[in-house]
Amino acid sequence: MGSTVGNKVNIEVWGASHAPEIGVTINGLPEGKKIDLNKIQSFLDRRKGGQNAYSTKRAEADTPDIQRGLVKAEEGNDSLYLTTGEDLTAIFYNQNTRSSDYDEMKYIPRPSHADYTSYVKYGDRLTRSGGGIFSGRLTLPLCFAGAVCLQIMEDRGIHIFAHVSSVGEIKDRGLNPLKPEADEIGKNETRFPVLDREAGERMISLMTECAKEGDSVGGTIECAVTGLPAGVGEPLYDSVESTISQLVFGIPAVKGIEFGSGFECSEMKGSECNDPFGIEDGKIVTKTNHSGGIQGGISNGMPILFKVAVKPTPSIFKEQQTVDMKEMKEVTLSLKGRHDPCIVPRALPCVEAACAIAIYNLLMESEKVKIPRVEKKTLESIRDEIDELDDRISFLMAKRMNLAGKIAAEKKKSGLGVKNEARENAVLTHVGERAGRDKAKYVQNVYRKLIDETCLFEKEKMK
Repeated sequence: MGSTVGNKVNIEVWGASHAPEIGVTINGLPEGKKIDLNKIQSFLDRRKGGQNAYSTKRAEADTPDIQRGLVKAEEGNDSLYLTTGEDLTAIFYNQNTRSSDYDEMKYIPRPSHADYTSYVKYGDRLTRSGGGIFSGRLTLPLCFAGAVCLQIMEDRGIHIFAHVSSVGEIKDRGLNPLKPEADEIGKNETRFPVLDREAGERMISLMTECAKEGDSVGGTIECAVTGLPAGVGEPLYDSVESTISQLVFGIPAVKGIEFGSGFECSEMKGSECNDPFGIEDGKIVTKTNHSGGIQGGISNGMPILFKVAVKPTPSIFKEQQTVDMKEMKEVTLSLKGRHDPCIVPRALPCVEAACAIAIYNLLMESEKVKIPRVEKKTLESIRDEIDELDDRISFLMAKRMNLAGKIAAEKKKSGLGVKNEARENAVLTHVGERAGRDKAKYVQNVYRKLIDETCLFEKEKMK
């Protein structure tokens, strides 16, 4: 499944909405970058549910359990850490789950959810309680990864921020396309992330009313990136637009994205849509920003601006028509559970996080950043490095055995035996080639033992 993304900084998320835990591993972070966990938690709290009348009643702590990848920066400071250069892994434990809300819907797909398409693709192999792997719950580890990238970039003067630009037909005013300011957002007693306080109050009223009616409403989010220099991004398929879009479309409920003036450009003439160049404080700038800070897929030094369309939450309490896939008949469905009447406010930090991961990857690619490694010289320091590798290997071994358990279940269903000599020989050949000629036989010996233990594990699972 496509649960990983990123070339320079690779993000892998795992888990499911009602699984015991969800998590994220970030690979490729440089060593020695300061990370403030209090700031991380503040960022995560912005996407929390259970905080008001217009969000789900499901309330989780959303506190990361850092497994590896960070060390304390200062003794006595429980908030400030440094990246170690190894994989950064964080786990979040799901505690407020209610899988029973979904027991009756195993073969009854909820309209506009991923229930039907995932059943067609994966059958009964997936647990779909609360959306399973397709749930918005998986945006929590995404937000953790994005918050890490944000902190690293903020030290370089690059900032990412967003506001709710509309809920239903109620619109906020737009950010200044030439000089957007984060301080403009949410400066009112409700702390709702809009520029216009009155528009925000009307949005809150609409979302609250939808919650009372058992219905939902969609909206849009406008996001800005400031401080990014010109020249970041690649033409065609690794452009700024395509890289941001890939991450943003990983957020459930996102149905559209536009950069700069977006679809309005189709109604303009070239003389209206073109961004004239000029000089300001000794720098090349554009006098307008219809292109949203991007030309030819590459940043031009102006603020990057884009807008995201978020559909109404498909989980509503009104009766809906659907089907019983097992009985092959049409039925009506009344949902149980705890659902957001509008996902837009909670999706906002997710958009910032997705953008941060995309921009950081593009920035590192543009600068050809190499992860610094401290040369190890002493026997003790070499053993420390081996210990770190052993930690990673044991984690990956456990993950591999979990997958072997799933394979055992499939083999049992299909009546297949445990041994597959052709597959085993192919694995041994592959790992030998990866290890290199001088180390191949040693690595293959280890893998022969690993294959034997895996077969024993599968036999146990197939009893």
